[in-house]
Amino acid sequence: MHLVEPIEYRSDDLGLPWMRTERLILRFGADADVEPMVRFRVDNREHLAPWEPERNGYFFTEDAWRRRFRLSVQEAEREEAYSFVLFPIEEENRVIGVANLQDVYRHFSQSATLGYSIDRAYQGLGLMTEACRAVIWFAFSVLGLHRVEACYMPTNRASARVLEKLGFVREGLLRQSLLVDGRWEDHVLSAIIDEDWKPQ
Repeated sequence: MHLVEPIEYRSDDLGLPWMRTERLILRFGADADVEPMVRFRVDNREHLAPWEPERNGYFFTEDAWRRRFRLSVQEAEREEAYSFVLFPIEEENRVIGVANLQDVYRHFSQSATLGYSIDRAYQGLGLMTEACRAVIWFAFSVLGLHRVEACYMPTNRASARVLEKLGFVREGLLRQSLLVDGRWEDHVLSAIIDEDWKPQ
């Protein structure tokens, strides 16, 4: 497996991971990002609804995201999850997506689950692949994980293409695994493994 290192990786003032790729900044959300995040979620509500759990009205409020950002810092401090917000380099105050490592398991698993979404206006440009490539590098090279999983609905061809480009291998079908828009939907399970993994 060939990992692609981001152009720049460092820790921010809070000790949280910060990455720059060719076209993106990936960092944790802060209070100043609450308004642009809400704008991203509201503008893409219909676009993302077919693939995500049903969201209540509170999810689209500034209070919800202020709390979410603060919780994400706590999760990272506990090494439970890493929630990156995506910003285009030329417009660093505009949120155009997210890429998250959730359910980080250590001990005999050394694994996590990748989740992601992008603004409909930025689809088809390879940005989601670029962002997830950096997150996978972070998972394997910085966190020292062995396996990263990702799931997608069989009808979500865009998501399938992103994972195929990244080297994920389809492993099976999770039947009725997630409640989406009031219906239990099947999800394809895929994963990428660091075959050169060594204990850190």
